[in-house]
Amino acid sequence: MKINKASEPCGMMEVLMEAIKREQESYDYYYRASLQAAKPATRKMLLSLAEWEKGHIDELTNHVMELKAQMEIDRAITGGL
Repeated sequence: MKINKASEPCGMMEVLMEAIKREQESYDYYYRASLQAAKPATRKMLLSLAEWEKGHIDELTNHVMELKAQMEIDRAITGGL
């Protein structure tokens, strides 16, 4: 399989956006479950898991911003080629 390096950033962006979507779904799941938990320990654990997912979202979002910045730099250097 031949990989076109010019399309690699777009492919990476798609992967990151899908990962953010899935992390958001996980966050929503854990948060909703925490609201329904009867035991305080269970609620605490579920909120902790939700916060982990939020951390993942933040980290992935930072990667997206870095990739966008790099794409802009590349465009400036190559004149949009």
